[in-house]
Amino acid sequence: MSKAKKKILIVNNNLATGGVQRAFINLLQQIEKKYDITVFVFSKTGDYVNKIPSSVKVLEASSYLRVLGLSQRHTMKLGFKHYIIRFLCGVYTKIFSNHLPIAFLLTTEKRLSGFDVAISFCHSAEEKALYGGCNEFVLKRVDAKQKITFVHCDFLNYGGNTIKNRKIYRQFDKIAAVSEGCKRSIIQAIPDVSEKVHCVYNCHNFSEYRKYARKDPKNYSKESINIVTIARLSPEKNLLKGIRIISQLIKDGYSICWHIVGDGAQKNELTKEIANYGVQNYINLHGNQENPYKYLLNADLFLLISLHEAAPMVFMEAKSLHVPIITTKTISATELVRDGHEGIVCENNETAIYQAIKGILQEPFFIEKYKQNLRSVSFTNELAIKQFNQLMTNRSTEACIELSRAK
Repeated sequence: MSKAKKKILIVNNNLATGGVQRAFINLLQQIEKKYDITVFVFSKTGDYVNKIPSSVKVLEASSYLRVLGLSQRHTMKLGFKHYIIRFLCGVYTKIFSNHLPIAFLLTTEKRLSGFDVAISFCHSAEEKALYGGCNEFVLKRVDAKQKITFVHCDFLNYGGNTIKNRKIYRQFDKIAAVSEGCKRSIIQAIPDVSEKVHCVYNCHNFSEYRKYARKDPKNYSKESINIVTIARLSPEKNLLKGIRIISQLIKDGYSICWHIVGDGAQKNELTKEIANYGVQNYINLHGNQENPYKYLLNADLFLLISLHEAAPMVFMEAKSLHVPIITTKTISATELVRDGHEGIVCENNETAIYQAIKGILQEPFFIEKYKQNLRSVSFTNELAIKQFNQLMTNRSTEACIELSRAK
């Protein structure tokens, strides 16, 4: 008689485009056959709704809790009452914090029970943002033998390292950090949880990256070095500094073109800055793209100069398409990008970034060298799946640590 599959509940806020949601879908596709999986989402909206495997059961929150998975604008689709509730919760959050609004919205949802493991896949938000709530939902509204939370951020620096959030993380049986760097960060912030923190890498759909990259790929001029950045247009991505650096390189006589794929709050500011430097022909804002991989396939370099990052999905996406990377030294950069072998990891200042790009422009043979190194790598999810399966067991933390090192 076959052993019954372990029943797992995984909670996320929505299925919109983003690195966390993409990692979520990739994980589901890798583990669906091994576990009996139920997904609970606050709002069943977003580009990834149709990518959930058919074997996975999907539950959506009641209409009131659903506002935590929607923007203020999108809440209007639920009706005027929900729009007002979210508006008032948002105002309270900006003045005080999100704790009371989240607690209030959670009371509108019935308890879930009958699970071996309950997982919150979305980390706690900054306290002035009406977002998140997955951790609180798993802790307060779910009955399960084991409760686990994922950390997809640099906990020390992302803005949510608060007394209240640290208290929330202490209540979980296990904490899954998506890189060793993320693991070190949360342990430094909350030392007393060190024995329950495990490294579980993100899963990737490598075949899908290659498939979409070959659909109408972007063809670039061979007269320039073409650099691609795929990122949200927000301050932590450091794109304003990037415009200054690229503009200076162009002024210094280097032939370079920077393609930025993504959208966000800084779009207008970035557009004005590009015009101020007169580099509209060299720096292109392509906006959000359903298929960003077509911009990567023929690129010479991938550039990410963020002020802080956790374990960006785009690193593995670029590497699997054999595109070398220039990145600033964030918590997982040297772990995910082998400096001098797969690209360059530089210090997080204007001079260092300028010199890193300039060095490649002066010695472009390094691009082919890095590409050749990446072609020799076999990209799989084997380690990530082993780490996740280990997380589902009750074996010792030491065993999990040894497993994560067996890379």
